[in-house]
Amino acid sequence: MLPKTNRLKSDKDFRNVFKNGKTSENQFFRVKFLKNQKNFSRFGFIISAKLLKKATARNVLKRRLRMICKLLLKDLKSGFDIVIWPKTNSTSLNYKSLTDSLRELIILNKIINDKT
Repeated sequence: MLPKTNRLKSDKDFRNVFKNGKTSENQFFRVKFLKNQKNFSRFGFIISAKLLKKATARNVLKRRLRMICKLLLKDLKSGFDIVIWPKTNSTSLNYKSLTDSLRELIILNKIINDKT
């Protein structure tokens, strides 16, 4: 589970990332990120009912994404607020494909440390 300190929770934080953040996407995810003034990174997820109708399916995808972010956390540069929202075709991906796709997008945006 992703630690509470590494989660974006408030509406204000989400709005700040959407208003001032940079956007990047690949075929499975859209990511918005913004440098924050903290010494740790935080993640937020947007999974709408339009994407997955059943709440259980949305929760499964959210849990998978949280776990992926927890594993990526040790490699990330600190001090970023990151909002992730999956695209329609990401709902059929397995865990490994989700991980690879999200890691690729984070590396592309240089949010990850160089040593990985």
